[in-house]
Amino acid sequence: MRLKDVAILNPNYIGADLGDELVSFSPMECLRFDNLRPYIIPFKNAKGKYTYFANNDVLFAKVTPCFENLNIAVASNLVNGIGFGSSEINVLRFSDDCYARYFFYLVCSRSFIDKGCASMCGVGGLKRVNPLAVTTFEFELPSRLEQEAIAAYLDKECGKIGKEIGLLERKVDCYRRLKHSLINRAITRGLASNVSLRPSGLRWMPYIPAHWKIGRVRDFFEYRNEKVSETDFPPLSVTKNGVVPQMDNVAKSLAEGETRKKVCKDDFVVNSRSDRKGSCGTSPLDGSVSLIYIVLKPKDILPNFVNYYFHSNDWIEEFYRNGKGIVADLWTTNYVTMRNIEIATPPIQEQHEIVAYLDDKCNKIDAIIKKTESKIELLKELKRSLINEVVTGQRAINISKS
Repeated sequence: MRLKDVAILNPNYIGADLGDELVSFSPMECLRFDNLRPYIIPFKNAKGKYTYFANNDVLFAKVTPCFENLNIAVASNLVNGIGFGSSEINVLRFSDDCYARYFFYLVCSRSFIDKGCASMCGVGGLKRVNPLAVTTFEFELPSRLEQEAIAAYLDKECGKIGKEIGLLERKVDCYRRLKHSLINRAITRGLASNVSLRPSGLRWMPYIPAHWKIGRVRDFFEYRNEKVSETDFPPLSVTKNGVVPQMDNVAKSLAEGETRKKVCKDDFVVNSRSDRKGSCGTSPLDGSVSLIYIVLKPKDILPNFVNYYFHSNDWIEEFYRNGKGIVADLWTTNYVTMRNIEIATPPIQEQHEIVAYLDDKCNKIDAIIKKTESKIELLKELKRSLINEVVTGQRAINISKS
């Protein structure tokens, strides 16, 4: 069979106009693997503007990387049986002899995902699955009884794997929170447990060790605002994990001769936009970044101490709290504002001690997180392989016992 033989892709709404009555609404972030948690909005605010779906429809993301990440779910318990969602969501509505849970797993199968990825068109991170690849996807259709048995088997086995993944993800989250707590404690109080504190007058750091120095950002950094082209200075990528060379495929997409900001080794780079909150780091090499970044050259402060200091959750909130903008949930903190934000720092020798302590602790925590995330990826791959083997008939199940 082909999917178009048993399903309609993105059906139109043909019911009555419900006016002010409420319906379910799902932006992309509400769609995850086997999990749809929509909001509620008036029908009149949704019809004609968003993708329509109903109970028992199978929803899946059409855009990369959400498609590859299996952002797929079966719609259920919708308000008034009606839902609307992001234009980046595809909807499959199946005929009555089809079991939605079986087709949920079919859409999760490696064969479907591979065909969808091969059909994608667009640029960069905006590639989308070709609708023709969806409707012409070929598969062997089992009987309704077998569909229900396969779905029940996969619900049970994938549920077991999902519980293991959930436990490991909570473990990772706990270690990340521990890491942030250690960093925040060290860069606001130092390492001594009996240190004498004094009021700082800083909103984000009310008490500091009595011997620490308070100054403005401009007292500890020089602003680097030298314009260069990416052909002369290799492009750098700045994320929450720090500064790294930009990937070749991204670098090649940059316009030749684009005006950028120069970055030198040990400079601190921070994204000025609130939608990139926490994207900052000390650069390990020379390069260039786009003009939305603030580039600072440390003086009288260690580059590695700066890296920990500005990754503190309290500092990140303080930095972006000083921003301005005209678009809701998007604002910019420029250097003119940043340079006057007050910070408190210990003497250089104490900075060395704090950096050594945090390097040791954070490296150990990062190693645990990396090992745990590897286990999570193995379990996710196991789940994908299981789904693919069962829905393609490579692994037989006992129908009578399912």
